[in-house]
Amino acid sequence: MSDNGHVSGTNISLPRLLKSSQILDVQSIACGEKHAAIVTKQGKVFSWGEENGGRLGHKTSDSVSDPKIIDSLASTPMKTIALGAKYTCAVSVSGELYEWGEGIHSLGFKNNQCQRSPWFPHKLIRTSDGISVAKIACGQWHTAIVSSTGKLFTYGHGTFGVLGHGDTRSVVQPKEVESLRGLRVKSVACGPWHTAAIVETSGTPKSNAPGGKLFTWGNASGEKLGHTDKKSKLVPTRVESLIDCDFTQVSCGMSLTAVLTITGVVFTIGSKDHGQLGNPRSDSACICMVEGPLKTEFVKDISSGNSHVAVLTMNGKVFTWGKGTEGQLGLGDYLDRTFPTLVEALEDKQVDSIVCSSNFTAVICVHGEISSKDTVCSSCRLAFRFTRKKHNCYNCGSMFCNSCSSNKVQRATLAPDKSKRCRVCDACFNELNKTAEHGKMSCESKIQKEPPLTETRTYTPKLSRMLKEANFIMEKMGSIRSPNQRNQESATLNQMQKQRWGQVECPDQFKCARDNISHCLTSKKQPVDIGRIGRMNDPVSQKTAAPLTRTTDKRRKEQDLIEKIMLEEVKQLQAQVTTLAEECRHRSLKVQLYKRKLEETWLIARDEATKCNAAKEIIKILTNQDRP
Repeated sequence: MSDNGHVSGTNISLPRLLKSSQILDVQSIACGEKHAAIVTKQGKVFSWGEENGGRLGHKTSDSVSDPKIIDSLASTPMKTIALGAKYTCAVSVSGELYEWGEGIHSLGFKNNQCQRSPWFPHKLIRTSDGISVAKIACGQWHTAIVSSTGKLFTYGHGTFGVLGHGDTRSVVQPKEVESLRGLRVKSVACGPWHTAAIVETSGTPKSNAPGGKLFTWGNASGEKLGHTDKKSKLVPTRVESLIDCDFTQVSCGMSLTAVLTITGVVFTIGSKDHGQLGNPRSDSACICMVEGPLKTEFVKDISSGNSHVAVLTMNGKVFTWGKGTEGQLGLGDYLDRTFPTLVEALEDKQVDSIVCSSNFTAVICVHGEISSKDTVCSSCRLAFRFTRKKHNCYNCGSMFCNSCSSNKVQRATLAPDKSKRCRVCDACFNELNKTAEHGKMSCESKIQKEPPLTETRTYTPKLSRMLKEANFIMEKMGSIRSPNQRNQESATLNQMQKQRWGQVECPDQFKCARDNISHCLTSKKQPVDIGRIGRMNDPVSQKTAAPLTRTTDKRRKEQDLIEKIMLEEVKQLQAQVTTLAEECRHRSLKVQLYKRKLEETWLIARDEATKCNAAKEIIKILTNQDRP
């Protein structure tokens, strides 16, 4: 991989830090041939690399050089991810399975599942199906799923019997492997054309057993299945040569299978063309135990590419061996290794996990390097301890203790999701608050610049209509009303006109008209000359019409500004409502998950209680038999 994380023609022989414009608190990573994806501890999914068939999930045909969030999954927290040749699978926290890209779409089936767009994630397994996905593995063109109850499901291309259903037919929807029904599958791995699983057999208790037996099936070329007959298998078949070993983890490559025992010992199965078996003294193709530098180490994690293997020990050391022509061993050269070799470039890192692709390797480290700078808080300068944990500021990126970074804000500079509240240090919190208050004050100052309501206004057409109506009423009713009634009506009309302007003084343009109305009301003989008053206040004849237009335009602009500000505030409130609703949904899913785990724990406890009672009965019977 190149410096920026994009897969290119330039090989890198030493580990390099993945550059990103955001702080990525990585939980798990999956690697394809020329692309990769990560899941953060917040459940967000990022992907980057070469686009092919929609596998990146960004709904475009463009390749991406830096980790980019998959917006379609932003509202659904994920826990793990796996990559195929042209498709990607992800498992949500609630145990639902999502897929996007050209996976089942390339099988040639004509049904609703295959007609869906490869550019958008869609659910293959829902909570309502009664299946909760716990683990997932992808080969080039097939997928294997382990449920929370230990059932194994497979789907995809069935070439070489890689699905384990007893034939070579392809399957669109996940289908349970019948030959393993009743057994508990603990781990599964997929190579390009073979599959391996760790299974608790009938001779092993179904409780929290530390390991199980190795089953393999699919293409047997290179003897990577480990069976004595060296033939391909259509159904899961136990590897009898390793019947005495209990395994916890398995990994598959193009030409090998690697397994890890409960005692931290690594076994490799398959071809030794590039030294991937890790034992120079092994036969041309066989099952061998990897020793050398690992003889004194306890291995806790393994992963394999096409022809290379990487392991992580309990001491945090990383060893690699096998094919190294593309720098995938991380040893600073492009040579093959036939035995485990320490990756010295990672000795000063806290490596948490390792993942191998077909031709490169990736590791997840805890908080980068262990340096003197990262051992104390950047603010209070107190050393990090068990009770004083370190946290990243999502605005400046420095390390702080909990008390110096207890505040959370939205739109932090390095936040993976700008709409979510992320932890920041006190200094950044104060700075961001000042910026927000300054923006708010500037908006308020713009609103306060609105001109007063007492500003001189000109005639509106409503006035002439009002005067005509008033004149008509006076002409009709004047002859039958007494002078006192006329004076009362005049006062009422003046009051109505005054109320029309509220608490603001009547403008000068209306004073003349009001005087004329009063004069008409008090006069007994002369009617109101509506034409004269109308012409006096006609907007065509007034020279003040132009200032009115400018004032109206100015007020309209100010009103538009106010509306824009209010709309932005509404959008922010809507975003907060969406965030809170998603948090509520996320917590509900967690509650469902915990309930499911609690039910499984109760089932295990019930089985143990039954076994305990049976054992007590047997002890009681044996005790009674021993008595004379």
